[in-house]
Amino acid sequence: MSVLTRALANTECGEGRVVLVNSGPGVGRTTLLNEFLRQAADSGARVGAATGSSAETGMELGVAAQLFPSDGPLAAGLRLARAIGGGDGGGDGVLPPDADRLFEELCGEFRHGPVVLAVDDVQLADAASLRVLLYLVRRLRTAPVLIVLTEPTGPDAMSPAFQAELLRHPRCRRLRLQPLSPDGVTRMIAPYVDAADTARVAAEFHAVSGGNPLLLRGLVVDHRAARRADRQGQGATVQPVGSAAFAHAALAWAYRDKPVLFDVACGFAVLGRNATPALVACLVDRGADAVARVMTALDTAGLLDGTAFRSALVSKALLEHVDVEVRAGLHRRAAWLLHGDGVPAVDVAHHLLAAPVAEPWAGRTLIAAAEQAVRDGQEEFSLDCLRLAGQYATTEEDRAAVVMARVRIGWEIDPRLVSPWLDELGTALERGHVDSADAAWIVKHLAWQDRFPEAAQSLSVLAGRAGDEPGAQAELHLVRQWLRHTCPALDPDADPAASTAQATAPQPRRLSPASYAVEMLGRVLAEGPGDHAVAMAEEILRGCRFGETAVEALEAALLVLVYAEHPERALFWCEALLREAGDRPTGTQVAILSGIRAEAALRQGALQAAEQYAGRALEAISLHGWGVAIGSPLAALVRAATASGRTWEAGAWLNQDVPEGVFRTRHGLLYMHARGHYHLAVDRPAAALEDFLTCGALAKEWGMDMPAFLPWRTSAAQAHLALGNGGQARTLVREQLARPGGSTPRSRGVSLRLLAATSEIACRPALLRESVNLLESCGDRLELLRSLADLSDVQHRTGAPAKARMTARHARTVADTCGGDALFRRLFKEEASEGDDEPVPLAGDHHGSASLTAAERRVTALAALGHSNREIGRKLFITKSTVEQHLTRVYRKLGVRNRADLGDLLAGTNLAAQAQAMGRASSVAAG
Repeated sequence: MSVLTRALANTECGEGRVVLVNSGPGVGRTTLLNEFLRQAADSGARVGAATGSSAETGMELGVAAQLFPSDGPLAAGLRLARAIGGGDGGGDGVLPPDADRLFEELCGEFRHGPVVLAVDDVQLADAASLRVLLYLVRRLRTAPVLIVLTEPTGPDAMSPAFQAELLRHPRCRRLRLQPLSPDGVTRMIAPYVDAADTARVAAEFHAVSGGNPLLLRGLVVDHRAARRADRQGQGATVQPVGSAAFAHAALAWAYRDKPVLFDVACGFAVLGRNATPALVACLVDRGADAVARVMTALDTAGLLDGTAFRSALVSKALLEHVDVEVRAGLHRRAAWLLHGDGVPAVDVAHHLLAAPVAEPWAGRTLIAAAEQAVRDGQEEFSLDCLRLAGQYATTEEDRAAVVMARVRIGWEIDPRLVSPWLDELGTALERGHVDSADAAWIVKHLAWQDRFPEAAQSLSVLAGRAGDEPGAQAELHLVRQWLRHTCPALDPDADPAASTAQATAPQPRRLSPASYAVEMLGRVLAEGPGDHAVAMAEEILRGCRFGETAVEALEAALLVLVYAEHPERALFWCEALLREAGDRPTGTQVAILSGIRAEAALRQGALQAAEQYAGRALEAISLHGWGVAIGSPLAALVRAATASGRTWEAGAWLNQDVPEGVFRTRHGLLYMHARGHYHLAVDRPAAALEDFLTCGALAKEWGMDMPAFLPWRTSAAQAHLALGNGGQARTLVREQLARPGGSTPRSRGVSLRLLAATSEIACRPALLRESVNLLESCGDRLELLRSLADLSDVQHRTGAPAKARMTARHARTVADTCGGDALFRRLFKEEASEGDDEPVPLAGDHHGSASLTAAERRVTALAALGHSNREIGRKLFITKSTVEQHLTRVYRKLGVRNRADLGDLLAGTNLAAQAQAMGRASSVAAG
């Protein structure tokens, strides 16, 4: 605007000027021109304005007639135009004889003040009018006239000959309008957006529109409409971008007088990020030069980011106004072109879903796209691809391939999606339409879904192929290794010794992380942990990537670390893999990794973390999708809730329905073991013993009787101790110490604690001290808390109260770090209500208004018995300062001044006996 204003000022000095304004579509050259003409007219200038139109291109002197109306002050200009441009006048460069006289007549009008002649869309002006304009431009040295012309960039620009003649003039200036900057967008929308939201909305609007004013106006209109609806309580949400006005704005700039802009813009919209000028030219059947010019126009309008539209909303708005059949044809042609250029299958699949192509390559492309999409977290798109691929399948082999893809992808999303397709896959396997690798998958899926008879039949089919089909032997070995540590009851004829020998014997075979991982896990469960297994597991995990490595390999390698007493390493790798998953909260891999995190956290005594991870595992896929593996996350939840003292919650988890086949799997052993500990916590030692012994019998039968995996003997020993069977408990503990893996720090530490419980009291301190040292070294804070409690009790009994108090304080610290407060109170027989900070009314309180928290009540009880603040602190394992703070609040609540008044108050109520009982309980807790 400032450039145009200065040019107008210069005409008052007798200096004619020409300004050529061009821009991309929708940037605002017409708006700029109209605003300038209004200001020029207000300043006293005489204005002649015209607009070119494709409908009037053939109308001779149509634009000149608009500039010089016959009844206006510049009517002489129309007579000049007719003399110059009418018919063939001036077309051969020879001016009519009266042209100079008519020009002098027009200049006489110019002397009455500055004149502005403006033509919008000059590229659409008729040829005669263009000759008149050039005649005037050549004489601007003597005419105080400002000529302003506008044209678009791109395919609709004015002819090169006219441009060359125009720009040759020394007083002609080209002015190119650019889209608005982020600051310009902010200033434009500020009057229409809440001040607090202006910065955020401006950034979003600029990202969508690229600063294009026409699109911005559409966004503002939609934003204001949404805001009004929200204020009227219609439940609308104020969105950064809208639909109706924005779509109309997109259509307005794209659908100009010539269809080439719209056609090419739609080509860019269809191809998206795969658009190139050559591809768009092939897609819309336009010349490469035309496409390049349109691309320039779109780029100068701020609409392109590279070769794609800056916002998908622009593409969507354009394509919504394309005929359905035409749009489908564009998508089909795009699918052909992109497939031929070898672009990623996912990009081709988008076009196939919009307009199917009945070609063999289409089905394969859709399957490949579905597999990639699920790795990218696009589950719905993946399933859409598979549904369409099923329609392309014409043979049984093709149908089996599609169904197998649905099973693989459904497994990654949620195993419940696999169930409807397993029957069809079993039939395809029997008919030989499924290869060995897929056959192994079928066995695993059937076993996971608690369909053991069908899984056994599929395993037999795979075993029958082992001698004839290449690769079948390797797949059979892998699936049997997996069954050995997951569902050993499914393959009872397999010889574990032979499998182990085969695994250890040097032999050429395909490199497979899953194969090595499941072999390592089977070896750890059968032979106990070893450094070699741990090193192999970590080596496998270093080469694994979330979403790329088979979940069986990840699970087996991580469980090797867990059962080899390295839960901290398992947690490290779980967290590293889940970080690769990003914000993806669901899926089978997320579920399994979260379940392993829960088991590892439980072995570190981190109760809250174990509950959190197990809960996340159950949320990642459906309960039905967990199949027989549901036993593992439920076991972690039950163990954590039981140890935290929330036995009612553990009981609720145990009331969840689980498949019957759970109890024929490794997951069932963990589940029964957790259930046994629940029975112990609720004082049902006989039921607990039954669960533990059943676990032991199955573990022996399945060749996975390894204490680091399932310490059923020490658990059964606890049940025997609760039943008073010390001798049987001692026998079980000694058996566990002698088992492979029984000497690991965690297993040995637990065993020594229980061995101490069955030994003479004089032998107990040494056993318990070793137990504490071992459990501290392995990091299992929950078992450490139990050993510390037993050691504190023994130290108290053997006449070492000071040591007992130190041990109890240590236990208090451990309990605080692992969330074992409830277990601490139970082990130290400390009386406490659920939630120490809840106020507990004083029974018999004559004032009727005083209430104490449970912690204050314990301090009050001991103070009333005459204990000093230091003694109270020692007994309750709190600092002297904390005791003083509690007593200060107690005095204020009860309205007393000192201990004597407190004793009198309690003596006058029925709390004296309660205080003495609490004092005895606190003495026991202090050791």
